[in-house]
Amino acid sequence: MGCLLRKYAKSSSNLRITISENFSSYDCKFWLAKELSESMRAKIWELINGNMSELCVNSSLGWNALDKQQELFDPLARYIVLNPVDQSDQIAGYSVLRFEHEAEEDILYCYELQISPLHQRKGLGKFLMKLLQVIGRRTKMEKIMLTVLNNNSAANDFYATIGFQLDECSPSFEDPENEGDTEKVDYQILSKLLV
Repeated sequence: MGCLLRKYAKSSSNLRITISENFSSYDCKFWLAKELSESMRAKIWELINGNMSELCVNSSLGWNALDKQQELFDPLARYIVLNPVDQSDQIAGYSVLRFEHEAEEDILYCYELQISPLHQRKGLGKFLMKLLQVIGRRTKMEKIMLTVLNNNSAANDFYATIGFQLDECSPSFEDPENEGDTEKVDYQILSKLLV
């Protein structure tokens, strides 16, 4: 599968992508949280709520709508949003990222990667993750990190396929020097080096 990237608008924050496998076209736009309209915020929330609430509600992370909205629309959050060209009022998928400094490392943290069920298995998740890698490298981040629930097998398989591994800061990471010193949790922190 290949992606054709073409500049779409005069603004450097817009791209049009065509997924060559099925000839679907999407507009790719970059936003700061403060730039999102109320309508976009509602669609972003609808997608994450539909995709994640059931997975999270029975996990140790839980699902608190107010807390999740505060995290999602934090002023430091940046968005990459994919809209189908023929339905520009719809969201096919998005990624939420932040630039963080943790444990002496500069990281790009992928807070969310959400693809609408209607647009899954079309290469959009892979496209967004490749775009995050480009952004991370250009901004001199050392790695991309993300959190994934153990019960989200599709996401775990996807991230493994594109080269993510258990990060040493993950509670379930087994350090050979501290045998048996792992926490039993139902989520993992994964990362991929960029340098």
